[in-house]
Amino acid sequence: MSEAPASGARAFPIGLTIATAIAFLILCGLGTWQIQRLHWKEGILARIEKLKTAPALPLVQVLTAEARPDDLAWTRVSVDCGDVAGPALPLVYGVRGGDVVWRAQAPCAVLAGPYNMILVDRGVAPDLTGQVAPPPRAFDAPRRVVGVLTPIKQLGGDRGEILKRFPGRKPAPLVLMAEQETPAVAGITPAPLPVEISNRHLEYALTWFGLAVTLLFIYAAMLWRRLRP
Repeated sequence: MSEAPASGARAFPIGLTIATAIAFLILCGLGTWQIQRLHWKEGILARIEKLKTAPALPLVQVLTAEARPDDLAWTRVSVDCGDVAGPALPLVYGVRGGDVVWRAQAPCAVLAGPYNMILVDRGVAPDLTGQVAPPPRAFDAPRRVVGVLTPIKQLGGDRGEILKRFPGRKPAPLVLMAEQETPAVAGITPAPLPVEISNRHLEYALTWFGLAVTLLFIYAAMLWRRLRP
């Protein structure tokens, strides 16, 4: 006859092992994703640093049928705006330097590639900083604008909904963040680039990987206590 299992012996915890493996893979996946985000953010920061000294290219040269909006992010351009009929656009909510700000925007008529209009973010109205519901403001239409391009999907403030006000136009899926306007617009301070772009993805990645390693130690300790004679 076979011997009976020793007193106090327990079966191998299959369920606990599977759950631990799944949690470990999830944690490692999150850490890997943060590493990928780190490389992406470093590319953006390097591009912004290069932008500070890059010359402005004509918008009609940059916007082509083959150009992908994401590839044009942070490209410095210049454009002479034509008039677009319609009421003034509302101010859009934003955050800059930790403060609530209100940004002016306006349509700019231009023939560039497959598009005949681009939305211009003209900057912030400093005297409205911190207000919850600012009064409407009207500004002169933009004329000559130098600024940087940003894909509209990367910006908040329902800017995509703004474009629906121009059904007869073919707006570019980008916003021209004005650095300089000629003539200058009273009551607006251009603010095209973020004051600071945080890059803590390495810290986040190390946190996820650290949790994964900690999970293995906890599992090993529980397994040893469970299976020891």
